[in-house]
Amino acid sequence: MSGANKLKEKILAEAGSQAADVLADARLKSSEILARSEREAAVKKVSLLEQAAVHAGERRSRAQTIAELDARKAILAAKGSMIEDVLKQALKRLALLEEKAYQEILFSMLLAASQTGTEEVIVSQSDRARFTPEFLTRVNQVLTQQGKKGNLTLSVETSEMYGGFILRNGDVETNNSFDSILGIQRDQLEPEVAAILFS
Repeated sequence: MSGANKLKEKILAEAGSQAADVLADARLKSSEILARSEREAAVKKVSLLEQAAVHAGERRSRAQTIAELDARKAILAAKGSMIEDVLKQALKRLALLEEKAYQEILFSMLLAASQTGTEEVIVSQSDRARFTPEFLTRVNQVLTQQGKKGNLTLSVETSEMYGGFILRNGDVETNNSFDSILGIQRDQLEPEVAAILFS
């Protein structure tokens, strides 16, 4: 074998050896990179799963809070509706009281509401029969005893209302209808009605 061939073989052997070393080194680095990537991927996977669990928990908590709020709103709406029904029923029952009891309520209200004793009393069409001449005479007698004129008169005009009356003195009207009084007293009545209904 000539020197050139030996040199050639030596160069090829060294190149083969270097190639094997480079390839072994590349394989080692490749497996290290792959192992590191797998570890990083596993850490990221755990992190992403934890984040997903946190987000899912937050979404579940938000959904539960919204559902609880919706349930509270529905309960409040139902309670409000029940209170409204009770107040409407109270108005209807007042208007349907037997005549003597109804007149006694109106008697007290007229005495308290009349400023001069000369007002005109406006009632609903259905209440006109309850305001008998005898009833008005009795009211006017007590108004006179209180130092007022004692000259209340029943108006020919009627008004839509659930009982009670409107007192008119010239251009000034004082609404003493049951629905108006209930509207004014509503803020005070609602908690009391709610306590009775829901306690």
